[in-house]
Amino acid sequence: MTPGAAPEPVEVNLTFRQWAADWLTRRRVKDSSMEKYEIAIRVHLNPRWGRQRLRSIKKAQVETWVQELEDNPAVANSTGEGHWKVFQMIMKDALQNGKIVSNPTYEVDGPYVGESPSYVFSPDECWAIYDAFPARYRLIPMFGFGCGNRQAEAFAVCDDVLDFDRGLFTVRRQVLRTKETRYKRLMVDRLKTSPRLSSKDVPLPPYLQEATAEYLERFPPQVTETVLWEHRKRIDDCKRGSARALFWTPRGNLLCRNYFNDDLWKPVLLKLGIKDPDGNLPTFHDLRHTFISTCLQNSIPEHTVAAWVGDSVDELRRTYSHLLKDHADTHGATAAGLTARPKLTIVRDAA
Repeated sequence: MTPGAAPEPVEVNLTFRQWAADWLTRRRVKDSSMEKYEIAIRVHLNPRWGRQRLRSIKKAQVETWVQELEDNPAVANSTGEGHWKVFQMIMKDALQNGKIVSNPTYEVDGPYVGESPSYVFSPDECWAIYDAFPARYRLIPMFGFGCGNRQAEAFAVCDDVLDFDRGLFTVRRQVLRTKETRYKRLMVDRLKTSPRLSSKDVPLPPYLQEATAEYLERFPPQVTETVLWEHRKRIDDCKRGSARALFWTPRGNLLCRNYFNDDLWKPVLLKLGIKDPDGNLPTFHDLRHTFISTCLQNSIPEHTVAAWVGDSVDELRRTYSHLLKDHADTHGATAAGLTARPKLTIVRDAA
């Protein structure tokens, strides 16, 4: 505030609903993230906090709400965590802009998020899926199992990112069909995890190199437009490029998850009788989980696996802490030996 200027009036009657709407207008995020924020505020936060004056929200009320989220069987833990993060951002923004004098979410633990149940495929199951899949698409699950790709990343494999000489696969694209793309299938030069991570190099196993080389001879890649995405730009405002994609539908379209999951993935798993202990069909993402679990269980360093799959080490530790606990048994004796008291060296007189 400049000397002599009147202090900014405090909006004592400003409601959470009003500030949340203002907060939304100032977000510069992907359309998919904006859509999640809008849904969280409209469906979950405003019904609970919307009419309440922003300055009257107290820490005790927030703690009670968090407990309600945890106790509500209709709200999954991960969903509750998403609502909590949006609420936190809104309240922190209100504090930074002088709308409240203290942040009621400070030092409040968010909803508990337990370990998500995931299915770990056996190698035999993965190769059975490979053999049972239609030839045009059988490589796609192997990129999940052998390289830890997300589904949208596996759909977006192009011939310019496969380096057979070095045995590397550079992941830098995904196929999107969302509100952001106007629900049109688009190849986008962008990774899902972070706008600041432009690519990740993953080892391309020899068996996958061989299978891919055979596939390319039978199904030559086709040219498609790519979106040369730039951080903080809308897809419509980005430049366009081209690449040669490996995977196409018979009608000449890029793949989308609905077609792949309903017409290819689920029928194959049902045919093979692959189900989790609760009788549910594993998902494509479980192939990625299998890759990460296998790497960690075989002592590949966390930071290496994190770099391959595009996650942070912290995220890896949160999700796979149950596997990392095994390191105490695997490496405990070695660590103990490194810190043991040195043995005394007895020097004998040379007589």
